[in-house]
Amino acid sequence: MIAFSVIIPVLNAEHYIEQCICSVLSQNYPNYEIIIIDDGSDDRTKKLIQKLGEKNPCIMLKSICH
Repeated sequence: MIAFSVIIPVLNAEHYIEQCICSVLSQNYPNYEIIIIDDGSDDRTKKLIQKLGEKNPCIMLKSICH
């Protein structure tokens, strides 16, 4: 059961998204999910999030199409 969600909006965040996600993952809270909302990044943001999501199932990427 998910206790809470951490929602992170991103746009061209390749330089800091991995550090941001790792910071959330390092917390001691159980039963949470990380929802990352990508607003149309055209850099490597999506690939980095997908790579981290393969290692941790609590990470979900949602893309907003314009």
